[in-house]
Amino acid sequence: MDERNKLIAYKVIAFMYFITLLALIGVTLVRQFVQKQEVSEFEDIAIIVTINTLFLISGLLYFGAIPIQKLKIKTILLGYGLLVVSGSLFTYAKYNIFLKLGLSFKQLLDKMIIIITVSGIIVLFFVFFSFLGIRRIKKELKE
Repeated sequence: MDERNKLIAYKVIAFMYFITLLALIGVTLVRQFVQKQEVSEFEDIAIIVTINTLFLISGLLYFGAIPIQKLKIKTILLGYGLLVVSGSLFTYAKYNIFLKLGLSFKQLLDKMIIIITVSGIIVLFFVFFSFLGIRRIKKELKE
């Protein structure tokens, strides 16, 4: 297979991967909000999508598709802040709008500890893989 055919194959594979990921997310959302299924009935799909997405972003960072060298600490902290805010908004909407359980502000603050911790772990995971990617690239350049 020549370079042009490889490039076309890579583009098709990436596009189909993206479509599959969107389809799995769509199935999860339909099961949760349209069919009103319990979380335990589609939790396996949600876990697969979450882990898959985390490793996709980590792979992009590791192989240099996302140029982490150009990111500043401010940008990483802003991303972390956006992750915490979006996690908080999603948690609030989940309990107050979708499940109609009524989440008080104090309960939301209790859940914030989990949100802040998980968001921090995700950001550290990404930083770790980008660091490994930078080391890999420097090692390849030396050879």
